[in-house]
Amino acid sequence: MDGSSLYIRNEETEMQFEAMLGLMADMITAQGGTPETEPTPPKWSVDLHVLSIKLFKHLGSARTLLEPCPFRTATHSPYGYIDHSSIATVTRAALENYLVMHWLFCEKDANKREYNHNLWMYGGWKKRSKFIATTAEAETAKKLAAIQADELLPQITASPFYQSYDKVQKRKVRKGLWDVEWYLRDLASDAGMHIVYFSSIYQHMSGYVHTDYISCLQIGQANRLTDQYMLGSASISTCLMILGHFAIFYARIFPVAKSVLEESNVKSLVEKWHIRTEDMDFLYPENNTET
Repeated sequence: MDGSSLYIRNEETEMQFEAMLGLMADMITAQGGTPETEPTPPKWSVDLHVLSIKLFKHLGSARTLLEPCPFRTATHSPYGYIDHSSIATVTRAALENYLVMHWLFCEKDANKREYNHNLWMYGGWKKRSKFIATTAEAETAKKLAAIQADELLPQITASPFYQSYDKVQKRKVRKGLWDVEWYLRDLASDAGMHIVYFSSIYQHMSGYVHTDYISCLQIGQANRLTDQYMLGSASISTCLMILGHFAIFYARIFPVAKSVLEESNVKSLVEKWHIRTEDMDFLYPENNTET
């Protein structure tokens, strides 16, 4: 690998990313510092805050990986490569994180939102209850997870939303599966992302996650820093779109966060990167609907 290759970085894109990531941090911090109006905040608001932090960390890690890696050995000089495949992997995780957040918390019907949240929590507790425990602490966590799941299930099965399912869907719910009414591409569409664009980039990033042959081919061919930076920057552009969507989404839910956005000098960038379905329709012919 020619680690000494000269390459040009896209300073404008990097500056936009850092400005928008800073805005995200300010919005989350402002909301986190807001005094609670209730003695015990709703569980959904706590989980939304944690998922927002999780998303922030994914996006920050993606940007960190865009720098040449400082790792060195006796035979390998530092800063010889940019790990664009890991950027794609982290970006995929960030994209899923945002879409699940949107599904969980943008539901206008409060009863449906509570149901979705219970379904999601039940799935998590159910999964943990099935883990293999190799320590006393893990065994205790398993038992607690089973108890939490058992407490949630009656609330779920009593819901009219659950009652509207067919037998297969109900069985999936009881097993701990919470994606019973949708595919991920449906969540992308509901979040305002172009479904053809989403399907394309998600399949590409999943290829890296699951070690498809194409990922091997692309990594083998991208043996110059300039190529690796270009591929990594493509994922960063997706991260910028996620940042744009997150800012609008978060501001709609929390007035304090909305004030931060409205007063920010980064608002124009948010509007630029809040790329919606109608903004991308011109890129895709009407007959290109395969997903």
